[in-house]
Amino acid sequence: MNTDPVAFIREDFVRLFNLGAAQYKERGEGGDEKAKARYEDIAAARGKVFVSFEGDGGADLWLAVENGVMAIHDAEPEGLPPRMAIAAPADAARAGLDELEAHFDDDKAARRFARAASGDIEKVLEGHSLRFHVTFTDLPADPDEVTLRIAIGATEPPAEPTFAATISWDDIEDVRAGELTPQQLFGRLKITGDATQAMALGMTLMQRRQAR
Repeated sequence: MNTDPVAFIREDFVRLFNLGAAQYKERGEGGDEKAKARYEDIAAARGKVFVSFEGDGGADLWLAVENGVMAIHDAEPEGLPPRMAIAAPADAARAGLDELEAHFDDDKAARRFARAASGDIEKVLEGHSLRFHVTFTDLPADPDEVTLRIAIGATEPPAEPTFAATISWDDIEDVRAGELTPQQLFGRLKITGDATQAMALGMTLMQRRQAR
């Protein structure tokens, strides 16, 4: 896998997303009902995502998803609704990919990446606009603190967020290890600003995920 974040998105992320979607489709056509439902949800997703890696070696990219297929663009694609805009420091993204490389598995990543597109989630978020910052602390790499700027339903990452959340890397690791549930992680977020709408949407999304 590429550890340069721009190359990772251009080559690895898009390739693996399409591989994962194709795997779900193939399994669904072979009689796996869960895989069939998963592919139908992926194929129902439609929109564009803006990704900005800021600083040395960074770049602005657009991802477009439609009919279960992802494509990469250097300019904003026309005719698709905006789903997300996210900005991250290029050096932090590079450090994170360096950490991930030793444990990276193409097959698992393919299915995980494909599930990032969801028509069901788009229905929940439709009509909502969120602008927030998320800061990860105590990271196992340099820099040890990183802030992502994220917008939902927009094409530009927010300079001034409606709210900001801080998450400890140790808490994220506890979720991965099964020692902490996503709901418990939600309760440990340190939030400033008005996150009422985001909290309500987050709870709705978690409930729908558990029901599937």
